[in-house]
Amino acid sequence: MSARQLAAVVALLVAGIALATAYRLGERAAAVRVQSPGPVDIGFAQFMRSHHDQAVVMTQIMLARGNTQLTGLLRAIQTAQLIEIGEMKGWLLLWQRPLLPATTSMDWMLLGKTAPDAALSRYLSDCRASPGGMPGLASAAQLDELRRLDGAARDRLFLQLMIRHHQGGLPMAHFAARNAETVAVRTLAADIEAHQAQELAWMTLLTQRLSH
Repeated sequence: MSARQLAAVVALLVAGIALATAYRLGERAAAVRVQSPGPVDIGFAQFMRSHHDQAVVMTQIMLARGNTQLTGLLRAIQTAQLIEIGEMKGWLLLWQRPLLPATTSMDWMLLGKTAPDAALSRYLSDCRASPGGMPGLASAAQLDELRRLDGAARDRLFLQLMIRHHQGGLPMAHFAARNAETVAVRTLAADIEAHQAQELAWMTLLTQRLSH
């Protein structure tokens, strides 16, 4: 695929991200209420905020230097995740809770309305085995490699890392969308689940395009 054709594909994907982000932000603003949070609300806000932080770091690395054909996609991901980080920080401040979790334990995901099913049990096992307590996070060595590479090789690595990053965060969003106490948290979690599933499909397509 030529650079012009790839740029056209990215532009279409970015337009979809921008429209979806604006719509979701308006819906969440209407859903925000001052309610007493439960452990799922707090755990989700702390851990997903931390998870989002790394995604923003990866986009910053990509945009800071070098050649990339993913500029529009990078800015769209960065903008959406910064907005969501702001929301989650705002809730934690409102609830007078720490912005960061005290441990890497994801045991708050054991406090749902029903007993953990096989998929959730596997995810929690992966969490316990993963550095940082969450699967899909890029290692320091992978981030350094992202800084060293340039051009198509760096684009491919970014997509690989961000695909794994999204895959690692989706079960958390799925759980909070169904088990959080507050309307705003359930709404944001459901939006993240839907949006990142869509982004995964887009990034998989871009990975295939860059391979040809």
